[in-house]
Amino acid sequence: MQGTANLFDGNPSYDEAILPANFNDFFFRRTGSGASYSIFLYNNGQLINSFIGGTGGNATVLTVIVNMPPLYIDMTAASTDFTVAFTGYGTLPVENTTQDAGSDNGYIREMDGACASWDKSSSSKQHTPKSTNGILTGTTGTVSVAAVISRGTAATGSTVNYNVVGAPSAYFPIEMQVYTDLGSSFGKLDATDTYIESNTETIISQGPFYTNFFPYTANILIAVKTSAGCLDKILFIPNALILSVKLVSFEGTRDKNDIRLSWKAEANETADRFEVEKSSNGTDFTSTGIVFATGKTGSEVYSYNTSAPAAGNIVYRLKIFNKSGKVDYSNVLGFQNKEDMMKPLTIINNPAGDRLTISFQTAGSKAMEIKITDMSGRLVEQQKINSGKGTNLVSLPLSSNYKSGIYIVDLSDGTTHCSGKFIKQ
Repeated sequence: MQGTANLFDGNPSYDEAILPANFNDFFFRRTGSGASYSIFLYNNGQLINSFIGGTGGNATVLTVIVNMPPLYIDMTAASTDFTVAFTGYGTLPVENTTQDAGSDNGYIREMDGACASWDKSSSSKQHTPKSTNGILTGTTGTVSVAAVISRGTAATGSTVNYNVVGAPSAYFPIEMQVYTDLGSSFGKLDATDTYIESNTETIISQGPFYTNFFPYTANILIAVKTSAGCLDKILFIPNALILSVKLVSFEGTRDKNDIRLSWKAEANETADRFEVEKSSNGTDFTSTGIVFATGKTGSEVYSYNTSAPAAGNIVYRLKIFNKSGKVDYSNVLGFQNKEDMMKPLTIINNPAGDRLTISFQTAGSKAMEIKITDMSGRLVEQQKINSGKGTNLVSLPLSSNYKSGIYIVDLSDGTTHCSGKFIKQ
């Protein structure tokens, strides 16, 4: 407390006092206005972070604190003594959250260590100590950092080049901590990732920085830390030769009322999951199931079983999620009900919108030709395709040449023809 009775502690403006019974009010105020509590964190006499809770919207250090006299801190043992000069805190970047007169009893991070992410704990917002509040990624934050890896060799290692290219002036100095992504969570910073070094830009014109790392095949994580001492984002920098899962095959069979889909993946260790999607018209797909990657290195075989439609036709495809965030799609597989399986050509989406999807069967691979004419016999479209043995699925875009009305689609292999009618909406 402020006072002048005791001058032997090096503080002419402060005296030690017995802890008051209402001391908790300093940390939390349920009613009234003004700051509920203020926290300043020091390391060897250097202020490294600050937080103000419940300031009624005030995002700066309160004037009553700035006007406080210097506070001498007598450290124990070999720790360096220091003096806190509050007069310079008026322009200090701080983290803050506004007060609440309700029953909230504290504040938690929405994401671990993230800047500007404080939220009130309540019945709808809870936190378990020592448990994560969410993973911070490079998709959030304000600071823009450009980074790229120059791949080397096992002997020389590789180099990551990184630089702050945009940020508010109040965020400087900005520290960039570099880690090799060798931990248990691919693309995310965890306790088992390896720290390499840190570099700091005090102004935007500084940088870029170059950091050498081993193993040369590793991916890189960069934790971006602002002047407030919190994390703005964590960037994942893929190595130049990072692999994506490769779909070697995607096949399907029908047995009475069941459909079995199977596929083989290479570079399986880079796969996150496979989402099975289905469609009744070959255009609009919905998710019908998820198969998670096994994590096995190299090749892996997967399968998915589902029920066949009671009527009509159905097509399936795979939506492939890589650990790097990349998304790919497989080819489509078409299945017909028992009645339609006897027909050589089936129009799946009739009436048709901006695309026409047809299904047909052939005994072997062959070149075929598709012609579309209107009811007057005028040729609107002609296209050559290569078919495979079994069921084939073809989806054609319907351009502006197609007016609303009835059209005829004709399929030919040079000796035989099959055709059908469809309505263009």
